[in-house]
Amino acid sequence: MPIINDIVLYLPTHPTEVYKKRDESTIDTIVVHQTDSEDSGKFGVYDIARYHVNSNGWAGIGYHYYIIDGGTIFKTQEPTTISYHASGWNTKSVGVVITGKHRYDSSKTNAEIIGEKKYKALVFALAKLENELPNEVKIISHGEISSHKSDPNIDMQELKKDVKK
Repeated sequence: MPIINDIVLYLPTHPTEVYKKRDESTIDTIVVHQTDSEDSGKFGVYDIARYHVNSNGWAGIGYHYYIIDGGTIFKTQEPTTISYHASGWNTKSVGVVITGKHRYDSSKTNAEIIGEKKYKALVFALAKLENELPNEVKIISHGEISSHKSDPNIDMQELKKDVKK
């Protein structure tokens, strides 16, 4: 069973901007993303956080969970934080991101596309979130709600089926 490494307090944050908070009962969606950049291990999460703060001017990293190639899961925001990861959906969703520049290939399983350890960690994180959140949630891809995005470039039906197991 993967361990979720809570690094919320250790990530860069904006000196003046602050994300709003919400009650977990308002969350009805989990949005799955991919970084569309090479995996740079445990330090990559800090790079993304710095980018979100310094380049975008956000209060902190936009994702709530960040999963790297080896299957390590980082908790990067509390679910009660309304962070910026999916325009128009932020107030009611949690963002989970996987690293990589992979592309969907219908001849391969999700584990073959993104790697077995990362895929198992993604399934675990999503199932854990589904079980811990007070209301039923739907799992969607970032590409489903953003016309200029295709991520996470995996078979979402396969993912949803594996999360339910």
